[in-house]
Amino acid sequence: MDGAAWRRDRWLWGAIALGVVLRVIPLLLWDVGDCVRDECIFRSRAAAILDGEGLTTTDKGWLPAPGYPYLLALVKLVTTQFWPVKVGQALLGGACIALVHRIGDRLGGRRVAITSAMLFALHPTLIFFSGTLWVEPIYVFLLLAASEGMLRAREEGSPRAAILSGAAIGLAILFRGVATYLPPIFALAAVWPERGERFAEGLRSRWRHALAFGLAAVVTVAPWSIHASSRYGGFLVSDATAGHVLFLGNNEFAPVTFDYGNGVLTSGVYSQHLRQGRRTCDRDVPPVRSNACEVAATVDWIRANPGEFVRRVPMRLAQLFNPNSFLTRHVRWGYWEGLPFVVKEGIAVLVVLTSALVMVGGTAAAWARARGPYAVMAVGVVAYTCATIAVAYGMTRFRVPLEAMWLPYTALLLADPRGVLRALGESPARAAGLILTLPPLLALMAWYLPTGFPRFW
Repeated sequence: MDGAAWRRDRWLWGAIALGVVLRVIPLLLWDVGDCVRDECIFRSRAAAILDGEGLTTTDKGWLPAPGYPYLLALVKLVTTQFWPVKVGQALLGGACIALVHRIGDRLGGRRVAITSAMLFALHPTLIFFSGTLWVEPIYVFLLLAASEGMLRAREEGSPRAAILSGAAIGLAILFRGVATYLPPIFALAAVWPERGERFAEGLRSRWRHALAFGLAAVVTVAPWSIHASSRYGGFLVSDATAGHVLFLGNNEFAPVTFDYGNGVLTSGVYSQHLRQGRRTCDRDVPPVRSNACEVAATVDWIRANPGEFVRRVPMRLAQLFNPNSFLTRHVRWGYWEGLPFVVKEGIAVLVVLTSALVMVGGTAAAWARARGPYAVMAVGVVAYTCATIAVAYGMTRFRVPLEAMWLPYTALLLADPRGVLRALGESPARAAGLILTLPPLLALMAWYLPTGFPRFW
């Protein structure tokens, strides 16, 4: 779609309107002031910021990334409430729909663009998270903005848009520390060769894109990193959470998750569960030192239990690929009062079907047609996230940004299934990759599938 023609696409604006309405309706029907677990942690950190304490550690001793607590603090300072951030996230969902539309258009034309936009607008789990105080809606937007910015920079042949991409990744790091190691993936996408180019040619012609991207990311993160490193006991990029998540996943107790049916979902059970393993490091020291202590303790545990560590990898990935979601958990818990039984079951089934479509269908299309810079970014982010889960612990919340980036590939399959099959037929290597990938993926998805339907198992 050339130039500004995409802005005149009525289907796009219809998808944006539909997506925003679906995200606003739950805010109008149900109480938007409640919080659960990390939501409450973010609110308490924001309250401490407003009290003049700055960003403080949690009672578990870990320091969250600053982005979301400071955003909540700003919203409450302006509106006297936390919940208006959910309205902003609903509107941000419309921006995400526009971004996946642009990405889909670049991957496969208008039909793929429209399908991508509609998939994002109707995705039940993405709708749900926009009405929460979890960081996922912001993080999804920043990943999509970084991806679109890089594609635009390459399309225009100018590094200027790469600056926006770098700033978006920098903000993503400030909102979720796990993004700290994403910049090399996006820098690689900046110089990735066009079809018919050699890698050296792409590097030679677009190294300025990678440089502009990297400088923008550093400039965005550096002020906080400098301040945090001086305050929290040592060098810090964004947060000090790695030690805590490694502690939860590499201990005498089973890896912790917080999903419905297979999670540690009450404070009492959670505390009892943690008492089965080694004790945490000293929480009274600065968070950088506490974090380093937990990482070292995890390394010692892995060295002492290499077989157990390896055996837990499939479990962690199954936690990630569980096709249920936090929306399933909230529906089962009765947070959305007044929903008839049939509607609750329908939502639970819809969540599974949507996630299965994205994970299986998107993976099939990615094997068939993932090429170029977006493939580097999308596949890179998915692979990196899976690797971090494999060594720590997983839950469905961590899959939300992956599904958002995988949607354009799902749209490729839905918009042009014959093209996907044809591409697989023309590349035996890619077809073999899909054949090898699908059985373990389906097995991991099936592992915790029954937990979303306790009445039937």
